[in-house]
Amino acid sequence: MKNINKVFVIFYFFYGCFLGTSFFPGDACAELEKNEILAIGTASIRDGNVAQAKENAISQALTKGLESYLVHQLGTEGMVNNFQRVIYDILPQAREKIENFNILAEDQVEGEYRVLVRLRINETLLAKGLEDAGVLVSEGPPLTALFLVSEWREGATDYWWGDPEMHPALSRTELALHRAFQKRGLRPINPTLSAPDTTGFPESLRSAELEDSGALEWGRLFSVDVVFFGKMEILGEREIFLTVKAFDVSQGVLISRSMESEPIAVRSEGRQGAMEAIDRVVSRLADRMTPRIIQYAASDRASVRQFEVTLRGLSSYKEFRLFRDFLSRDVVGVKSVRQTRVRKNAITIAVEFKGDRNTFLERVLRHENLPFTVNLKPAEGEEIFFEVM
Repeated sequence: MKNINKVFVIFYFFYGCFLGTSFFPGDACAELEKNEILAIGTASIRDGNVAQAKENAISQALTKGLESYLVHQLGTEGMVNNFQRVIYDILPQAREKIENFNILAEDQVEGEYRVLVRLRINETLLAKGLEDAGVLVSEGPPLTALFLVSEWREGATDYWWGDPEMHPALSRTELALHRAFQKRGLRPINPTLSAPDTTGFPESLRSAELEDSGALEWGRLFSVDVVFFGKMEILGEREIFLTVKAFDVSQGVLISRSMESEPIAVRSEGRQGAMEAIDRVVSRLADRMTPRIIQYAASDRASVRQFEVTLRGLSSYKEFRLFRDFLSRDVVGVKSVRQTRVRKNAITIAVEFKGDRNTFLERVLRHENLPFTVNLKPAEGEEIFFEVM
């Protein structure tokens, strides 16, 4: 009966919050802000140490809350592409990314301590942590990709670019590559559905053993962003080896390369599990290569730019230092801040920022830690002019 009553207490808590009616003191049921999360943490009570169990339950709730926030912010593709960075670099420091938290409810149930926590994410610290960890999500349209990955087995070679006008079927390896990289946010092009005119193409471009320059030529022919070039070797019924390189087609530079291997397991009914092995090795390769490709694309789309920022109306040099430190410490994307000119009642600084002018202004003017109120004044070109209020 005691446990049933506890269930009803939790039910009425959430029901009351849903209706906007609070059965609890304070602001426990206040509407959640966009950086606030509700999370439940549970921990076992060992050797009667209730205080330690409560602390462990709180830690679990904070980690679960940060997990929920990241899933919402990064989305499925972002979580898949950055999974290892998230679990190794971000979640272990979950408490550091929490601005504050409140315990809304707590209880002991059959040797376990449970807490319901309302937590607020420090978005500035989290954003810097994500950037430092290399967690990047590609902005803009998805990158288009062409795969030129041949499949070699027992002296036979399977690849589509030998005679694309005949619309050959993709190999098992390329089908697996298409699925894996599409799941991670790229847009693979099926070359067998829309083969371009290759009349007059040299025979060297139809060879399974392409040069890097030949792979890039195919990428330009299909007008894709990234071309993947490599081979899958299936050694009898024992093992498979997959080697792939990824190139930026427009720049002609190597972005990433990876080599993976996988033993072929014998299935219980006696047939070889080659397809399962291909799926596993392709998944690992995609996990390794996609973050580097996304990072490369993000750095290319959001190159570092320099702005001149003038502050007028400062009452003291201390105010300038506050603003300079705010830019360096709190504004995501700022790489450096350097004083360039001092005039009567005004100081100009050069700011290196990864992004455009509008993004910089939005992050500065809407930031909760802006040390004092400023108004944006008209200025020429890319110059930014702030009047201190």
